[in-house]
Formats: sequence, C-alpha cells, structure tokens
Amino acid sequence: MLEAGVGNKDTKVPVVLVLNKKDMIKPGEIAKKLEWYQKFTDVDDVIPISAKFGHGVVDIKEWILSKLPLGPAYYPKDIASEHPERFFVGEIVREKIFLQYRQEIPYACQVNVTSYKSRPSAKDFIQVEILVERESQRSIILGKDGKAIKTLATASRLDIEDFLQKKVYLEIDVKVKENWRQDERLLKRYGYGGEIQAL
Repeated sequence: MLEAGVGNKDTKVPVVLVLNKKDMIKPGEIAKKLEWYQKFTDVDDVIPISAKFGHGVVDIKEWILSKLPLGPAYYPKDIASEHPERFFVGEIVREKIFLQYRQEIPYACQVNVTSYKSRPSAKDFIQVEILVERESQRSIILGKDGKAIKTLATASRLDIEDFLQKKVYLEIDVKVKENWRQDERLLKRYGYGGEIQAL
C-alpha cells in the first residue's frame, strides 16, 4: 500500500505510480484514486493500467520515453550490441556443444572464432576451433567417421545463418591443448576472470 508523502521531488528523478487491475475497478473509483494519489503523494504522474488486457501499457512506455534524457548514440542504429558478430558465432557453437554432448565434454571445450570474413557476393567464411584437453575428448567431439562433428557443424551453421540473416560457410577444427583450463595465460586470453574479450 502506498502511503501519503511517498516520493521526493528533490531527487530530480521522475516517478510514476502505476495502478494495475483497472479492469476490476469502477470508472468512478479510478478517478477518485487518481485524485487522491496526485494530491497526497509526490509522484509526477499516475497511470492506471490493466496488465491482463494490456490497457495503459503504451501510456507507460510513452511516459518513460518522454522522461529519458537525449544524448549521443553510442553505437550505429543497426548494431544491437557492443559485442561483434563473431562473439555471438562463438556462443552459438558453444551452445550446440552443450546440447549435443554430455558429461564433462562441454566444460572441457574452449570455442575460438579464428577467422571471420564477410563476403558481399558470396557466403561469409567462418573458421572456428574447439580446444579440448585430451585426445579422448577430441575423439568424442569428432564421433565415429566424423558424424558427430558434422551434426554439430550443421546445427551451428543453421543457427548462425538465422542470427546473421545470411548464408555462411562454417569450418570447425578440433584441437588438443593439454590442461588449457589450468593455464592462467590462456584463461586470461580467452576472457575468463575478466571482461569478455573479442576474439
């Protein structure tokens, strides 16, 4: 329950009170509640909504947008994240490894995007390496006659194409780097224990 005096205009932070379930209140009662809150609280505005039916949701969005300060764009309009596309390519391959393989295999893998070439007149060329700690792990990733790695590559490629909205040629290589998880230099290089680094 909101009490009288709530809100502080001295903070200079806009405050809006959102009253939900307006569909369960008579129109006359809504007007009375709005009047009370506007009179006895220090909120900047009161917006009645019905989350169940979506009434008033647009009003909230417009109110918030009207209070946001204008500033310079940090990224181009067509960029949805500060991470480069190759970062998400690596994450997609990593996800497919977790979905396809079991036990300790996914946790022993490091995915690196070693090459990413955008080609306007052809498929983008992407090279990915998967590092494991033992030869036995590499054999599991590859599978009998290479069937497992082909399945992984196909699943990864389809999701990458869906994400990038373009066709790609994906090449995956599996290498053994013994005890890479115990190598502090490699861990730092791969972004563990600090900020995510672009590969």
